[in-house]
Amino acid sequence: MRRSISGAPVTRSKWLSSSLTSVALTAVITTSLFAQDPDPDSAVVLEPILVRVLPSSIGTRAPYPVSVITGTQLTRATASTFIEDAVRAVPGVQIHNRFNFAVGERIAIRGFGPRAQFGVRGIRVLVDGIPATLPDGQATLDHLDLSGLGRVEVLRGPNASLYGNAAGGVLHFRTTNPVEEPARVSMRWAGGSLGNSTGTTGGEEVSHSMWTLQGVASGTAGEAGYRVGFYTTDFDGYRRNPETDDGSAYGAATRTVVNGTLTLPLADGLLRIVGNGMELDAENPGSLPQAVLDEGNRAAWGFNVRSGAIKDVRQGQVGASWIGPVGSLNGEFALWGIRRELFNPIPGRVIDLTRNAGGIRTLFQGSIPISDGATFGWGAGFEAEIQGDKRLNFKNNGGEPGDRILDQLEDVGTAGIFVQGRLDAADRVSILTGLRYDNINFSATDNFLVGGNPDDSGERTMSAFSPSLGLVVRVAANAEIFGSVGRSFETPTTTELANRPTTAGGFNPDLNPQKGTTIEGGARTVLAKRLGLELSVFRTNTTDGLVPFEVASDPGRTYFRNSAESHHSGFELSADASLGGGVGFRLAYTDVNGEYDAYVTDDNDDYSGNKIAGLAPRRFDGLLTWEHRAGYIELRGLYQDELTVNDANSAQSPSYFITDLRVGSEDIDVGRFFLSPFVSIQNLGNKDYNASVVPNAFGSRFFEPGPSRTLRFGMGVSWANR
Repeated sequence: MRRSISGAPVTRSKWLSSSLTSVALTAVITTSLFAQDPDPDSAVVLEPILVRVLPSSIGTRAPYPVSVITGTQLTRATASTFIEDAVRAVPGVQIHNRFNFAVGERIAIRGFGPRAQFGVRGIRVLVDGIPATLPDGQATLDHLDLSGLGRVEVLRGPNASLYGNAAGGVLHFRTTNPVEEPARVSMRWAGGSLGNSTGTTGGEEVSHSMWTLQGVASGTAGEAGYRVGFYTTDFDGYRRNPETDDGSAYGAATRTVVNGTLTLPLADGLLRIVGNGMELDAENPGSLPQAVLDEGNRAAWGFNVRSGAIKDVRQGQVGASWIGPVGSLNGEFALWGIRRELFNPIPGRVIDLTRNAGGIRTLFQGSIPISDGATFGWGAGFEAEIQGDKRLNFKNNGGEPGDRILDQLEDVGTAGIFVQGRLDAADRVSILTGLRYDNINFSATDNFLVGGNPDDSGERTMSAFSPSLGLVVRVAANAEIFGSVGRSFETPTTTELANRPTTAGGFNPDLNPQKGTTIEGGARTVLAKRLGLELSVFRTNTTDGLVPFEVASDPGRTYFRNSAESHHSGFELSADASLGGGVGFRLAYTDVNGEYDAYVTDDNDDYSGNKIAGLAPRRFDGLLTWEHRAGYIELRGLYQDELTVNDANSAQSPSYFITDLRVGSEDIDVGRFFLSPFVSIQNLGNKDYNASVVPNAFGSRFFEPGPSRTLRFGMGVSWANR
């Protein structure tokens, strides 16, 4: 049971029932509303303007590297618990799975995002067209129902002229479209072990089971399309509790997500309504120094356990979008709202946060024919978002709130205007240019004025123009080359601005937004209609890079500062092939060098010339699959190079190679039911490895160990009206 801001208890069932009202309404409305079927062969618009993503990136004329994952490859033979299970073998994307529900997975695209100590930073994330990235640039994905994914689109590299703040890359998760298949009711159960607290050198084992249950009902009512689903998981954790030392674990979690989607026709267009609710209770086992790992176990960090480090969060979200003709133009309108309640004891303090956020977006597109078969397309629109946080911090008394040390209201208001033009000349050359202006205002109202505490209220305003220019040349029917140059920017989040080593309230006046310029080029081709290849080369120069650090007086709490100049450069190579006989493979290789060009701290530590912490310089991710009507087999291999874990470059996390195996069958016809059994083994070789790291952690607590060999098994049962 969590505590509200006022200290009164709030039961989970009461909170969840109220936050999920929108989802229930979505299910009810489907019985009386009607929708039109979208064109099943239509391209999906990768928000917001003129950039279309098809099953293959060939022919898109996108001057950026694009990756798309679709269908059962997102969900089969998984518990649909971790993003890493769905997004595999995508070049440029590094997902470091902490196996810690309290902080989530670290996601980096080309060096954007590795600073995140929880959630996602530096990357724009959308779920069914609704931003999961808040106005201040932070994103959390604990509300994402991975079991219902139908498509994931990845736009690599900075695209601020398209998306604005925190757009070093874009991840767009799309739920399966309910009108693309017949009416179906499905249930899926998965269980098994998730590692243990011992390494290959021995140690005491702990309970480490995990199970999930998923259910979905989808189909049509009249011409309407609907989908209502739920997902729940219960995880024991695999990190030994060093305080009890009795074989019990620390790192348990329970999570429940309920969501609904409704599509229906409106004014010659298509209206899409989405809603979801989530509750999560998770323990945070923390990171470890190398000395503890050398003991041969994967214990939780004792200070986290004594501090009762947990995350207790509830979230409800609704959104609606409409796409259709507006006179001679194509129009798009979207609006959304989010409420989030967080109770979060961490080492040193207890955070109690209530957040309300929402936004609206409009877009108009048109095209003008030009002589000789050329066309000029254009798009223009605006976005406005608001975010209001009530933040309370208390001293931590074993996980319970002690004396209040911070009480402030934090508000964020954003406004963005964008325009983009595209010239398609005679089916061979496309030129894309864009410009976006964003203004983001942060304000803090300090309500903690007792005992002579000064008023730290204040405002910060951050703005940027983000231009871009791209070129695509079709050199053959099955090959094209591309290149682009563009600006990006990323503001500190409210949490990063509020965390100050001085313990003062308000916002850090010395923490500035990160800005960068990226130039890239590449080529893509399809050979013999069986092998798709893409190569991209890039370099991003950054000023005022946002860098995490910790201090001795408050270990476990992350603060931020700016580095003067830095860069990441490298190349990405991907291959996707169908070899016949049901055999195929997908390979992704990323080579990225991140380095500080000029970086001297306030303590006069000079890190100029050092590597950027938390970013693996080389990573190879490969999938080999065999599919048959009787079933499928999938083998994955992941190699990650040694990576540095602090700005001084005095410590590294070792390289590793792990393999996973998935075996199963889909839609075995048993009367009117379909069965989908599966078995998977992860970390097949039972390797000791660090699944993630915490850059610049105090006390050398850099390492977050991954689980040992993991066995999962499950069964899906569905009924379809045929």
